[in-house]
Amino acid sequence: MVVIAEVESQSIKRHMLQSISSQLEHSELQDLLFSFVEDKQIVNFGQLAIIHHEAFGGKDSEIIQLAAAIELLILSFDMFDDLEDLDNMKELWMQIDRSIAINAATTLYTISQQTVLNLSSPYKHQVLSAFLQFSMKAMEGQHDDLQNLMSTEEECLHVMKRKAGSLIALASVSGMLLAGANFPEVEEYSYQVGIAAQADNDFRDLFNLNKNDITSKKKSLAYLYLEKGYNEHSHVLMKFIESGREIIEEFGSIENYKQILFDSGVMQYLNVIKQVAINRAKKKIESLDIKEIHIEKIKSHLIINKKPTNKER
Repeated sequence: MVVIAEVESQSIKRHMLQSISSQLEHSELQDLLFSFVEDKQIVNFGQLAIIHHEAFGGKDSEIIQLAAAIELLILSFDMFDDLEDLDNMKELWMQIDRSIAINAATTLYTISQQTVLNLSSPYKHQVLSAFLQFSMKAMEGQHDDLQNLMSTEEECLHVMKRKAGSLIALASVSGMLLAGANFPEVEEYSYQVGIAAQADNDFRDLFNLNKNDITSKKKSLAYLYLEKGYNEHSHVLMKFIESGREIIEEFGSIENYKQILFDSGVMQYLNVIKQVAINRAKKKIESLDIKEIHIEKIKSHLIINKKPTNKER
C-alpha cells in the first residue's frame, strides 16, 4: 500500500510538471514553477481525488491528470496564503521578490484550470465548475480570516469550514464527478474534515514559535476561548497576548507556557471541537452507498491519516 501511494505521488508530480511545460512558453517562469513542484513533499489532495474516483466506480485513466490539476491549484492557494499572512518564511516563494511570487501563484492557479479543460472526459465541465465553486468558497473564507473580525465560535467555525473544508471538498467532489457520480454527502463530510483539520492546525500553532496565532491576536477558536476568561490561567495568557512579549521572555520556557495553556483548558477545548467534527464526518462517510473497502479507504485518508494540506494553513 505504501509503495502504491509513493508511485501515485510520483506520477501526480510528473503530470504537474508536464502541465506546466506544455502550457508555458516562458522558460524562466517554467523553471521557477518546477522548483516549487519538486519541493512539494505530499500530494494528499490529489490522492484524495483518486480515492473518491475509485470509490464511486471510476476507471478513467485521466484521474492522474485531474489529481495533478488539483495539486497545482492547492499549491497556488498555499502560496497565496503565505504571501497574504506573511508566514512560513522558509518556503521557496517567500524567499523571492513578492511580486514575482504572486504572479507565479496566479500562473499555477490558471494552469490548474486549463489542465481540467484539457481532459477528454464528458464530465470535465462539471469538474471545472466544482473547481470554481469551491475555490470561491475558499477565497471567501480567506477574506474573512484576513479581516480577523470573528467574534463568536459559530463565526469562526464558518470561516474554518469555507477556508479549509472547501479545498477538501474540491478534491473529493472532483474525483467523484469524474466517475460520473454525485453524492451530496461527499461535500458535507469534507467540510467537517476541514473544521477538524483547522482545529488541529490551530492546536499545533499554539506551540509554533515561528507562527503563533495567539501572540498575533488572530481571532482563532483558541483566542476566542481565552478571551472569555474562564479561569486565572486564561487571564494570564490574555495579559501575555496584550503585552506583545515573546513566549520565552514571558514564561521562561516553552514547557511552562504549555502547562499554562493546558491549565487554561484551551487545549482540551480545541480537541473537543476536532473530535465532534471528526465524528460527524465519519457518520456521513459511513452512510455512503458504496463498498465497505472504499468507505475504509476514505476514512483512512481523511481521518486516520489526516494531513489536509501541504503546509499548515
